[in-house]
Amino acid sequence: MTKSPSFEKAEAFADLPYCRLRRQFDLNGMHKPGDMILGGLFEVHYTSVFPDLTFTSEPNQLVCQGFDLAGFRHAMTMAFAIDEINRNISLLPNVTLGYSLYDNCATLVIGFSAALSMVSGQQEQFLQQEKCLGTPPVLGIVGDSFSTFSIATSDVIGLFKLPIVSYFATCSCLSDRQRFPSFFRTIPSDGFQVRAVIQILKHFRWSWVGLLVSDDDYGLHVARSFQSDLTRSGGGCLAYLEILPWGYNPGELTQVVEVMKKSTARVVIVFAHQIHMIQLMEEVVKQNLTGLQWIASEAWTAAAVLQTTELMPYLGGTLGIAIRRGEIPGLRDFLLGLHPDLHEISNRNSLVRQFWEYTFQCRFAPAPTGWVEGGGLLCTGEEELGRVQTEFLDVSNLRPEYNIYKAVYALAHALDEMLHCVPGRGPFDEHRCATLESLKPWQLMHYLQQVNFTTAFGDEVSFDENGDALPIYDIMNWLWLPDGRTKVQNVGEVKGSSFRDATVSLQHELSSRDPENSMECTSCPEDFWSSPQRDHCVPKKTEFLSYHEPLGICLTAASLLGTVISAVVLGIFIHHRSTPVVRANNSELSFLLLVSLKLCFLCSLLFIGRPRLWTCQLRHAAFGISFVLCVSCILVKTMVVLAVFRASKPGGGATLKWFGAVQQRGTVLVWVAFVPAYINSPVEMKRTEVEEGGRVMADITGTLGLFFTLITLFVSSSTSFNAPTCKLWRKFQLNEMHEPGDVLLGFRHAMTMAFAVQEINKNPDLLPNLTLGYRLYDNCGALVVGFSGALALASGQEEAFALQEGCAGSPPVLGISDLAQSGQGCLAYLEVLPWDGDLSENRRIVHMIKESTARVLMVFAHEFHMIHLMEEVVRQKVTGLQWLASEAWTGAAVLQTPDFMPYLNGTLGIAIRRGEITGLRDFLLRIRPGQSSNNTSYDMVQQFWEYSFQCKFGASGSAEACTGEMNIQQVDAEFLDVSNLRPEYNIYKAVYALAHALDDMLQCEPGRGPFSGGSCADIHKLEPWQFVHYLQHVNFTTTFGDQVSFDENGDVLPIYDIVNWQWLPNGRTQVQNVGEVKRSPSRGEELQIHEDKIFWNFESNKPPQSVCSESCPPGTRMSTKKGQPVCCFDCLPCSEGEISNTTDSMECTSCPEDFWSSPQRDHCVPKKTEFLSYHEPLGICLTAASLLGTVISALCWASSSIIALCFLCSLLFIGRPRLWTCQLRHAAFGISFVLCVSCIL
Repeated sequence: MTKSPSFEKAEAFADLPYCRLRRQFDLNGMHKPGDMILGGLFEVHYTSVFPDLTFTSEPNQLVCQGFDLAGFRHAMTMAFAIDEINRNISLLPNVTLGYSLYDNCATLVIGFSAALSMVSGQQEQFLQQEKCLGTPPVLGIVGDSFSTFSIATSDVIGLFKLPIVSYFATCSCLSDRQRFPSFFRTIPSDGFQVRAVIQILKHFRWSWVGLLVSDDDYGLHVARSFQSDLTRSGGGCLAYLEILPWGYNPGELTQVVEVMKKSTARVVIVFAHQIHMIQLMEEVVKQNLTGLQWIASEAWTAAAVLQTTELMPYLGGTLGIAIRRGEIPGLRDFLLGLHPDLHEISNRNSLVRQFWEYTFQCRFAPAPTGWVEGGGLLCTGEEELGRVQTEFLDVSNLRPEYNIYKAVYALAHALDEMLHCVPGRGPFDEHRCATLESLKPWQLMHYLQQVNFTTAFGDEVSFDENGDALPIYDIMNWLWLPDGRTKVQNVGEVKGSSFRDATVSLQHELSSRDPENSMECTSCPEDFWSSPQRDHCVPKKTEFLSYHEPLGICLTAASLLGTVISAVVLGIFIHHRSTPVVRANNSELSFLLLVSLKLCFLCSLLFIGRPRLWTCQLRHAAFGISFVLCVSCILVKTMVVLAVFRASKPGGGATLKWFGAVQQRGTVLVWVAFVPAYINSPVEMKRTEVEEGGRVMADITGTLGLFFTLITLFVSSSTSFNAPTCKLWRKFQLNEMHEPGDVLLGFRHAMTMAFAVQEINKNPDLLPNLTLGYRLYDNCGALVVGFSGALALASGQEEAFALQEGCAGSPPVLGISDLAQSGQGCLAYLEVLPWDGDLSENRRIVHMIKESTARVLMVFAHEFHMIHLMEEVVRQKVTGLQWLASEAWTGAAVLQTPDFMPYLNGTLGIAIRRGEITGLRDFLLRIRPGQSSNNTSYDMVQQFWEYSFQCKFGASGSAEACTGEMNIQQVDAEFLDVSNLRPEYNIYKAVYALAHALDDMLQCEPGRGPFSGGSCADIHKLEPWQFVHYLQHVNFTTTFGDQVSFDENGDVLPIYDIVNWQWLPNGRTQVQNVGEVKRSPSRGEELQIHEDKIFWNFESNKPPQSVCSESCPPGTRMSTKKGQPVCCFDCLPCSEGEISNTTDSMECTSCPEDFWSSPQRDHCVPKKTEFLSYHEPLGICLTAASLLGTVISALCWASSSIIALCFLCSLLFIGRPRLWTCQLRHAAFGISFVLCVSCIL
């Protein structure tokens, strides 16, 4: 009877022994059996110690240190919730939940190991079965506490669609459902937390703040969203943004605190973890930085480790965003009932045992060596927990615990809904229900997404489409009490809903009206005016010229006197109106002129005295009418005279008819009509008077200008006029969608590895008698796909495989390598480019670039980031920048287009080292489909073939069928271009490094090997860590001449090419190699650059100036601007007597004695001796007078020799000064003069 294949396979498996896990992790944990198991990840230890890695023996496990009572309470909260659910007859009846809780030790590798253990199980041995049925080892995981850990865990666990419900990971990036499809959380995301902080800033009117973030996903995502949200909300500006390092870095922390100290911002927002704050505050205390208002993120708001007597003088008054506080009845009793059982006592990895030993400072038997001898106590397990003063039992402020409690209940409610499914009415294909016997994790996710319940504390629990819970935060305030204790007081809350954004509710509510930062000014109401500070309106003060003031009295007297004189003259003219003199003087206009002149004098009285409504309305109108009438009369009289001048010439009599009485009256009326009076409104009296006064003066000036122009014409025409002559008193002088990477180039990278493996197999000197194979996977530019490929490489992809004795054999893949690079500088700004190409965010970033004075722009990003950024750069036309490219986009041909090159021309970039790979092009030409053992639609070569020739294997109908015989030279020429091999050269070196490590391992002589007892590695029982030992010691030289070796960190000797983008006249782009930068063990870092080969995209074709402040020339000193980076400074001139003789001097130095500073303050010059010489006229006169006075004193007053001495002393002040004359002059003159005056007195 012939056996069926399945029977033969089962029989073969039955004959095989049990198989062990490839790696079992030594993890701290606690477990409870049940029908269904939930997993948990908690930070029960807050640090770990990495072992020394020599790879000559199997590396030790990491050692966890620093027991965290709060972290253990978190784990016990999950245990309590499961115990409570098991006792609840209405939730999951007839089903018992169990748990597997692990400690992540605040270390990613441990948390990641624990997650993998929960997914795959921890059994040391298991029997391979033909069908793997039953529930997974765990149905869901509660955790992790860190965003970075949750991201890494979700990336991998998400491949299995296993639900993860975090209670503390807040990174907004975790809301990306495409990347994290199985992630849920019961804590609000940072996106909401950022908006909550901004609401607090606006509430207290804080518009100038500093931001500190941790150097991880949590902090960097906050930095990006905070800047964009703050700008969008108009709530303020960032004074600085600093990144707190992971790991203790005193130098960097010192720099951060110095930036805070120099800044004028008094509010500091910190999105970081407890460990960051502990290290930061040590430096704050060291520099004694006080006077700051701290705002804490939820990660450290409740950190008791920071509430110490040393730190509270600095942190007192801190405002913090805290996780919602809840109440969990029965939790304290559950914690008090905790006791280690026999299994936990015997298991050193038991969290309960570790807690017991930490709390009671004892050790379970067998105790460590020397413990008892040193006076240490032995634990019995019967110690009473209630007698210990411990933070572990404090359940008055349950925040993370409440989120854990909600997470466990969410999973339980999802399981309960699943078990209540009615067959035939289920949500899955053909309306089926999920069963415990065949449960898939993604089926539980369906129910978890639909969860909606209310806790006993009254909070609703449900998840939106991104797996986020309804957000709510408490606002806390740190109070330092007089007795030295610290109280964290709840002062408000901030929450959101499906219909509203973040809203703040604070106790002792302040006014919501913000008087600061107004975008516009508002007008004061009628009869009010702005205060001197322009911050409120005050009643208008009536200011006027009183009749009682001296000026008012003088003006009133002058007005009345002018009125009387005008009236007297008018009376005389009227009395003699029939005389030839009055008639010859144009009597009608003369009368009108005198009346208007009298009115002008009277109008001035309207401007004196307290203003009334009728005076305000009349003053300008009356004065305007009377004044214009007066000037109009004078103008008409002038025009008449001018007409007479013209009429005196032959043929000029005809013009005189236009200046009769009717015409004269019409001229006056037209003049008055075109220069109207002004009616003033008292509503804006102060402002209107100024404006109308200006208009009146403009009209007057224009009138006088025209008047004097006519006078000038009159003078020029008056040479033949016989009337009484007159002369001028004064003559006036009036005067795409883009893919993550190129398809063909990515395939060429894969083929380079295939070529290198083939070349090694042909090399008789390298790995003789051994054939290398390969497995190449496409990551599709997606992290989740890349993780899937990595797991497939690590565990193998066979659906069923024969197990060898003891599961021995080489691991499927032996190694993976990585590379990173960064830079330094004085930054004008630091912006984070969004992954999703957010248009508004890119617009904000480009606007920042445009506003900055920095002309050099460094971009460490990927091609698709640059495409989105450049689209906005082109839209805003931001030119005049010198771009510096990281290696990630230096060779990006997709950016070298006619649209972008006007902006990117002249770019300098760091490029991967170019190399040559002989024979690669011929290898690429020989590629044919069907060469791979994997002849499926996923075959990389087959996909390349269909893409390149636009055909389809096995096509039917109108689609063109692929034959596999097409000429590959018809493919895009870029695929076959091997003249610029950069990533390919690195791949080539990586393959050869692995091959050389294998070769060295195979050359090992037994008894002289590097491992214990001089043993060598066996290729048939090879452990990965043994291979790492040989890879660490690889050292070879490529055919291109480059040395390949790794340092203690696994980094190769670094070398980069420096390239320059040049846009040629024919429209093509040339990437020119202009130098290199490298590091060698002997010379350190070296930069070689050929500036003559560089094209600069500026009119000067020279490197641009990109400085915050120009260099300070000699004669000045640098003075750093307060709150600005060290690159921003003022250049202050040196004081007299001080100099600086170098550029960018930090201080000026004093000149030595007998020297003085030059006028430029850049060097010292000898002091110039200025004195009164005997040869100068003044010196001669004073000498003569002194000698004459001496002689006269001696002759006339023989007894008055003191007077003679006074005259002689004046000679000491004349001539080149000597030391003795300088010392003697004042003393001698003073003594003699005082004696002389004394004698006179």
